[in-house]
Amino acid sequence: MRGRENNPKCFPLMTISYVYPNTADIPQRGGLDIRSRLAKAAGCSFIEIPADLIKKESEVELTGQEFCTFLTPQSISRLYTPTQDFSGAVPYILHTDPALNKQARLRWNDPMWTDRFVTMILDISERFGIPPAKIEIHPGDRRNSFADIAHGVKMIQAGYQDAYGFMPEILLENRTGQFISQGSQIEALWNYVMQNNPELTDSFGIVLDIQQLFTVTKERFLPSLEKIPDGCQKGFHIHRLHRPPQTGDGIPWPEAFARISAIKHDMIINPEIHHNNQVVNVIGFCEANLKSGVSVSHTQ
Repeated sequence: MRGRENNPKCFPLMTISYVYPNTADIPQRGGLDIRSRLAKAAGCSFIEIPADLIKKESEVELTGQEFCTFLTPQSISRLYTPTQDFSGAVPYILHTDPALNKQARLRWNDPMWTDRFVTMILDISERFGIPPAKIEIHPGDRRNSFADIAHGVKMIQAGYQDAYGFMPEILLENRTGQFISQGSQIEALWNYVMQNNPELTDSFGIVLDIQQLFTVTKERFLPSLEKIPDGCQKGFHIHRLHRPPQTGDGIPWPEAFARISAIKHDMIINPEIHHNNQVVNVIGFCEANLKSGVSVSHTQ
């Protein structure tokens, strides 16, 4: 199977790059070095690393901080490891807190909260010694608005511009139970951005979690997927309840990959599963389905 060369996969008018996921087999938090080695072995061009709030009892005990609070620089030094091999580091994607716990509410409508969020992720990047290539954020509840999301994106990018002279791409992930979870809501967000913040359209977009969309929409999955504008789709999370997907598992994967294959710009795919020994197989599943998409042809 192709995909071991640590090279993006090139199609006419687009390049697909794979992300090594934050698996349960990797020491959580941690650093870039071990993830970079795993990514290279699997042929991935990016690595995913978590940037959650304090999220486990073990972290409360280690740091002395309360549950679901922003990490302090002292806590970051305990939870993350500095980069040793900068020349071998694979570009990383910060996956920020998805607010799985109600105490971790994402308050994009609160400028002071957003400022503290930006400070925390900048401190994490400082620990690594290099900025992220991309940052994944989540919508939060209905107290947030499209304007709040756009403002948050600009604050994050301004923080990195000031610190590094570089603005990472910001990707919003759809989440079940949050205010942007299905195709019509993503379409409305993108229309808002194009009308009110067109300067963000190149550096902001959606990383679509196919499983999350299916959970929300069920039999309406394909119509919901079709509503999402091509221009905003910058990446995909591929998994079946964080296990390897397979044809016939309930999600219409051939149709989903045909839709992915029709997009004519670069994107990332994160095979978002829990175990290292399954990553390459899920990449193979993606490649096999992408090759069957009628609107693209696979080239080396």
